[in-house]
Amino acid sequence: MFAGYAAALPAAPQPMNQEQHKQQVSSKLAAQAILRKIDDEEAFLSWRIIKTIIAAGGGFMVDAYDLFVIGLLTKLIGRTYYPDVRYYPPGYCNQIGNITTYYQLDPGNNWQPHPHKCGSSWHTGSGGFPSLADWLPQNVKGWNNMSVQDQYKVAITYAPSDLPNRSNYALNSVALIGTLVGQLTFGHLADLFGRKPIHIVTMVIIIVAALCSGMSFGTTGDAVVGTLCMWRLILGLGIGGIYPLSATVMSETASTKRRGTYVAAVFAFQGFGFLLAGTVTIILAAIWAPYDGAGDFLWRTALALACLPPAFTLYYRVMIPETERYEVIVKGDTQTAAKQVGLDDPAVVQATGLKAKGHSWRSFLRLYGLPLMGCSFSWFLLDIAFYSQGLFQSDVFSIVGWLPPAYTMNAVDEVYHVSRAQLIISLASIIPGYWFTVAFVEILGRTKIQYMGFFFMTLFMGILAGLYDHLKATHQTSNFIALYALTFFFANFGPNSTTYILPAEVFPAWSRATAHGICAATGKAGAIVGSYGFGILKDTPTHNAGLKTVLIVLTIVNALGLLTTIPIPETMGKSLEELGHEVEDMSSMHDESDGATATEPQPSFVPNQFPAMMGQVVQPPSMIGQPMFSEQQYGSA
Repeated sequence: MFAGYAAALPAAPQPMNQEQHKQQVSSKLAAQAILRKIDDEEAFLSWRIIKTIIAAGGGFMVDAYDLFVIGLLTKLIGRTYYPDVRYYPPGYCNQIGNITTYYQLDPGNNWQPHPHKCGSSWHTGSGGFPSLADWLPQNVKGWNNMSVQDQYKVAITYAPSDLPNRSNYALNSVALIGTLVGQLTFGHLADLFGRKPIHIVTMVIIIVAALCSGMSFGTTGDAVVGTLCMWRLILGLGIGGIYPLSATVMSETASTKRRGTYVAAVFAFQGFGFLLAGTVTIILAAIWAPYDGAGDFLWRTALALACLPPAFTLYYRVMIPETERYEVIVKGDTQTAAKQVGLDDPAVVQATGLKAKGHSWRSFLRLYGLPLMGCSFSWFLLDIAFYSQGLFQSDVFSIVGWLPPAYTMNAVDEVYHVSRAQLIISLASIIPGYWFTVAFVEILGRTKIQYMGFFFMTLFMGILAGLYDHLKATHQTSNFIALYALTFFFANFGPNSTTYILPAEVFPAWSRATAHGICAATGKAGAIVGSYGFGILKDTPTHNAGLKTVLIVLTIVNALGLLTTIPIPETMGKSLEELGHEVEDMSSMHDESDGATATEPQPSFVPNQFPAMMGQVVQPPSMIGQPMFSEQQYGSA
C-alpha cells in the first residue's frame, strides 16, 4: 500500500555541504509555515471553507438520497413489473389474453411464478387481502361513475405484489458491494494520485450512474431489474469513493480548532439527502398520482434526480485546488502550497521541494494497527444496527398507525405514505442528530460522543426489545415512536458521525484516504450483514425469529460498540501532523534528487507544535524496523 512512499534506506548518506544544508533548512521552514498557516486560521466559515464543504458534501447527499428512496422504489417496481394477476378483474384478464401466471411467496420467502387463472381472486380475496370487487366500489371515489375500462385501470394498481427476493436483494446488495469496492479503491488512489483528480472522477461516476439508473429499460421485469442493478453497481463505486475523499479533503483543509466541526458538517449533508429524498418522492407521488402507469415514471424520475446534487457541486470541486497538506507532505511541493494559502514570503515561495518519508505496512500497523481496528470495527457494528433498522420501519409505521393496510393503497399511494412517515422520522431525529454533532464535536470530543451514542442506542434499543410486546399490545404509539426516534437521534449524534470523522484525523497524510477507505469498507460489510443477515433472521419461514429477537441482537451489537471505541485516540485539539506522527517523519524529510539528509539547529521562531521538524532527532520507523537516523550519526540539537 505504501511502497510508493517508503523510500529505500540509504546505505551511507553523504554529509551535506553548506549550501545543501541551508537549502533543506529553508524547505523545512517553508513546510512548517504552510502547515501553521492552515492550523492557525481564525476565520469561521471562510469562503474557502464553504466551497470545500459544498464540494465534499454534494456527492455525499446522494448516499443518503439513495438509501432513502431505494426501499420505497423497490416496492413500486415490484408492483409495476411483478403483479399478482389473480386480483385482476376477470374482464380485464379476457382483454390481455387471460394470463395464467401470478407471483406468490414460496416456502423460501421468494416470489415465484405459479400457474393460475387470471382474476381468480377478484371476487374472493385470499390471505387477509379483501375482495377487490367489493372493496373498490366502497372506497374509491367515483367508482360507479367510471367506465369499465377506467375501472380496470384503477383496479390493477391495487393488485398486491412485491419484488421477488432475488431481485430485491440484488438491487440493494449491488449498491453496497459497489460502495465497499469504491471505498477501498478510490481511497488508495487518492493517496497515490492526489485528492482532487480522484474526487472529480468519483463525482462524475455518480452523476452518470444516477442519470442512467432512471433509464433502465427492458422487455420484462427481470430485464429492467438487471439493467438497474448494473447502474446501481457503478453508482455504488462512485458513492464509495466519496467517503474517504470528502472526509480527507475537509480534514486536510480545516484548522485544528474547527476541523471536527467542518468534517461533521460535510457528513451532515446526509441529513440534507434524507430531506431531499423525502420531499422529492412526496412531490412526485402527488404529480404522477392522476396518471395511468404513473408508478413506472415515478421511480425512474426519482432515481435520475439523484444526479443533481453532485452536478451542482462539481464546479466547486473542479475549482478547489489540491489540499495543501498533500502538496507539502506527500508531493513535497511547498511552492504550490504556499501560493494556495497566500504566503508570499520569498523564503517560503522559493523553497526547494521536500517530502516526508512514508511507512511500510509493518511500521504502519505497528503505529496505527489498534486505532485502525478500533475505527473499523466501530463502523462495522454501527452499520449493522443502522442499516438493519430499515428492515422494520414498515412494522413501526404500521404499529403507530402511520401506514394504512396495504390493500387500501395503490402503488403510488404507498410511496406517498411511506415517504411521509420516513420524512417525519428524519426531521424529528435523524437530521437534528447530525447537527448536534456539528455543534458539540469540538466541545465534547469525538470519542466521548461515540461512547455516548453507543450507550444510548443500547439503552433505547434494549427498552424497545424488552417492552415490545407490551407496547404493541397496548397501542402505546407515542412511546414506541419516541424510543425509535431517540435511537436514530443518538446514532447520528454519536457513532454514525464520529466513525466518519475519526479516520480522517488519526492517520498520516500519505495513508489517510486509504485508511479511511478501509474503515468505511469494514462498515459497509456491517451494512450488508445488517441488511441481509438480519432480514433472513427476521422474515424467512425457516428462521422466523421475529422483530423482538432482532431488537435483542441489535442491543448486544450496540453494546459491543462501546468496547471497540477504546483503542481510538481522542483527536480534539491536536494537529493532523501530531496525530499522524508527521512531526517525527518530517524530521527525516529528504530531497530525492541527491538523497542527502541531515539535521540542523532549531531556529528560535519554530512553532511549538512542530518541535521535531527542525533538528530534534526522532526515530521514525523504517521499512526494515530499524532506526533511519541516529544522534550518533548526525548529532543532536
